[in-house]
Amino acid sequence: MILFISSRESDYLQDLTYAGLAELLGKDRVVDFPSHWQYHRSRKYVFSPPAIYPRNLGYIPDVQRKVDSSLGFVRRLLAGNEFRLVILASVKPDALESIKSVMDLISVPWAFIDGGDWPEVGGDFKRIGGQDALQKFQTLCAQRPPALIFKRELPVGKNIPTVFPLPFSACAAQIPIMDPASGKKNQVAFWAVESSATRRKVFEILKRRYDCDQNGSISGQNFKKYSRRGGSYFNSLNQTRISLSFQGEGFDTLRFWEIPLCGSLLLSEEPTIQIPHPFTHGVNAVFCKNDLSDLISLIDHYLTHEREALQITREGQTHLLKYHTQKSRAEYVLEIINSKLGVRFV
Repeated sequence: MILFISSRESDYLQDLTYAGLAELLGKDRVVDFPSHWQYHRSRKYVFSPPAIYPRNLGYIPDVQRKVDSSLGFVRRLLAGNEFRLVILASVKPDALESIKSVMDLISVPWAFIDGGDWPEVGGDFKRIGGQDALQKFQTLCAQRPPALIFKRELPVGKNIPTVFPLPFSACAAQIPIMDPASGKKNQVAFWAVESSATRRKVFEILKRRYDCDQNGSISGQNFKKYSRRGGSYFNSLNQTRISLSFQGEGFDTLRFWEIPLCGSLLLSEEPTIQIPHPFTHGVNAVFCKNDLSDLISLIDHYLTHEREALQITREGQTHLLKYHTQKSRAEYVLEIINSKLGVRFV
């Protein structure tokens, strides 16, 4: 079994990883500690609303099991050598406190999943919990280094023997797979909060161009009041010929992976993070220069070369379904664990 130590909060990479592992291995072989409401939720009453995407990324609906993930129960399992691997799955302070509460009983390798925005390993402990949280993490690693680290925002060109890239993936269990050739009512769409200078510049470039003003691809959006949510959002992506994804706090966004799954042409800047099985410009995605100097010329080209654009869109969806679903990510993680640590689960 795997002891999956998670934050009680919603954490996209943590939640996607849990869902992929649970789908691949079964929930009985992945014990989340503390037990996460998001992973085992059920609708107790007919009128109880389901968790709203993306705050249900860890949910695997085909199995409901009542789990005991209390501290005492987990410590008994650890003392009985029931686990073959421990994963610290979040870079949030509450998850750090949870692994500290059982570290004295961990006799198997442990791995760390860093889903934070900062490029430094564990940097988000400081961003979220301050210097004290970062120091606790560094002390833990000094006393008992993780056997492996999986990093979401691992910069291109940064090579550390025990650190492997692990960006987001597409939650194929929650998102409908849509036909790239379905009717498109939008030309170009960029739906994002203005969390970076790059995104602000993109909005300036797109202003009064194409149908961006009409479809809501404008600055100043209040996403708490945004009308495109859940199925409506995915349908809107599917109905868009070219959908844009640009970096915010970090490069990686859920939208980067959702666009090809929903059957829209992915246009982004060249990735600045390492991606296993990356997309290829002009084959299954389109990448503009990082200074955005060719953004308009690329959009114009693919709007006027519809057959070429559709071929890239189809290839993008095929590539994503092969390499970038939550299950594919879990397979990738377990392959590395097996090759580097000799621990096999499948």
